Amino acid sequence: MPDPCRPGAVEALLRLSEAAALVLAFPLARARRARARLPPVTADALLDRDAAAIAEAVRARTVPAVAVAEAALARIAARNPAINAFTEVTADRALAEARAVDQAIVRGEDPGPLAGVPFAVKNLFDIRGLATRAGSRIGRASPPAAQDATAIRRLRAAGAVLVGALNMGEYAYDFTGENAHDGPARNPHDPARMAGGSSGGSGAAVAARLVPLALGSDTNGSIRVPAAFCGVFGLKPTFGRLSRAGTVPFVASLDHIGPLARSVRDLALAYDAMQGWDAEDPACRRKAAELVTDRLGLGAQGLRIACLGPALPATGRRLSRSPQWRLARAALGVTRTVDAAGDPARPRRRPDHHRGGGRGASSRSAPHARAGLRPRDARPLPRRRAPSRRVASRRTALPPLVLRARDGNIPRR
Repeated sequence: MPDPCRPGAVEALLRLSEAAALVLAFPLARARRARARLPPVTADALLDRDAAAIAEAVRARTVPAVAVAEAALARIAARNPAINAFTEVTADRALAEARAVDQAIVRGEDPGPLAGVPFAVKNLFDIRGLATRAGSRIGRASPPAAQDATAIRRLRAAGAVLVGALNMGEYAYDFTGENAHDGPARNPHDPARMAGGSSGGSGAAVAARLVPLALGSDTNGSIRVPAAFCGVFGLKPTFGRLSRAGTVPFVASLDHIGPLARSVRDLALAYDAMQGWDAEDPACRRKAAELVTDRLGLGAQGLRIACLGPALPATGRRLSRSPQWRLARAALGVTRTVDAAGDPARPRRRPDHHRGGGRGASSRSAPHARAGLRPRDARPLPRRRAPSRRVASRRTALPPLVLRARDGNIPRR
């Protein structure tokens, strides 16, 4: 204790009292902060949030990417048997990729907009080291893929972590989520109901919160149908905007790839990460990426929205006066109709995806039929679950020439 009679003693006493006050106040402030602080965010809890929230937590070092990957793998192991969404789980690869994300953050590097986000892909995407099944039995015996599909590589470059491959309808020729070899992908909201197809595993995995993001493919609704059935968001982008290189085609002139997620923001993040020209896909457009994530808050002002007349019931009046169109206008916030006239009397030819779908499936399965693996060798399905699956099996067994004749693309004699 300084002598109060010495010069400067008063100043020393004041400094000591201030230090003592700080020492006493620190535990009180820490206690107040602890009481006000929310419970710590766990990796498992993060999986219930969207991909953007997971990436934000990983970049902020709130939760390591490895912990998120481990939580996703644990969920898959626990929940997938009831849903049957996954056909392959790439656990070792996922942990290695997650460690790479954490190491990049430690070095001060930008890990990407999808840092540490677990994702999975429909099993028609090439995954390095795995056979590309495309939902078929013979695909399991094909040579392992030498490299990842372009879409996987681009998501990986954005920091996402691949955790596995997902169930699908055989050769994407399916609308229900059934598969004669791997079993059906079940709807997480009610396992007795279908998940939709052909990207049924993608929709089911996202809806069951096994992963926040999945990739599918869409020729005639194979992203949109599972998204609708499973209650998630799905994006079929403009043809040629995303590369399909490294995927098994169904109908090459109509195939699209796209993401499924639990929020529109996640769709935008994945879409932006996968944009860009790719020389390996001849249909990919030579067009600069048009990033959409930053434009999500602009709303629909100034956009032109089309409502397809043939998709709505005929009412015998102009489409703009129909209750369906009024409902669409109210839901989308449309204030002005430019042109809503339809011509219900005009004959419509069979849609191109119906004309080409059978031929595409047939051309995919022709080598397998020659190898003796015809659809009749598959395990039969209960009749009540997917009567349309038998139709698909019969059509994929037909030679392409027969299907062209049936679809009216060549003259019949």
